Amino acid sequence: MVEFEPISRKPGEVIKSEDWNSMQEGIRNDLQSLEKKIDVLREYIDSMQETTTLLNVTSQVGTPHELNEVIPGESSSYETQIVGLITKQWLLDPGQTGEVCRFGIVSAFDSIDYWAGAENGDRKMMEILLDYTDGTQHVFSEVFIHDRSRLRPKGDDNPYVEYLLSPNEYVWYRYRIVNPSPDKEVLTITFRNTDPECNPRVGNVLHGKARIVPAERPTE
Repeated sequence: MVEFEPISRKPGEVIKSEDWNSMQEGIRNDLQSLEKKIDVLREYIDSMQETTTLLNVTSQVGTPHELNEVIPGESSSYETQIVGLITKQWLLDPGQTGEVCRFGIVSAFDSIDYWAGAENGDRKMMEILLDYTDGTQHVFSEVFIHDRSRLRPKGDDNPYVEYLLSPNEYVWYRYRIVNPSPDKEVLTITFRNTDPECNPRVGNVLHGKARIVPAERPTE
């Protein structure tokens, strides 16, 4: 803490100009230092985010499957009932295209993380739709999904944030999409398969990140 030594004077006593100037310079330096600290604090507050994890999310469309269930047309499951926080997987029958799942959110997010992986993956096979509560929509097209049979390098197409391995080392990848309209509430997020030669699956866990907006001071 900065030490402060007051200059005491008796009533009516004249203060030396050098003492007065020194005192004013000290006050100015203190104010400049305080302004810098306020700027740093304001920058820190503006960058603060809160993370919300949605567990066991359910879909309005599609069919959930257990992680240890071998899907017809596939050769292996994840050989466990849970991987990380994922307990269910949503996917279509092999060879089908269309909506894999649609999760309800009803919240405003800067970004949304989802878990996915694909049988016969390493292709651009997915379409992701954000439906907002105001009736508008944003579409992410040709989303690349990595193959689930073994861990793949991140690459440049839709690089994953992290990954999870099942006991047989089948992979779940955590991907992130940035909301182009973070001030709008997202009503639903829909995942669609666009390639009949691939079979992507989506886990029942979502992670949302949103900026923390400081409350405005009440006017007096």
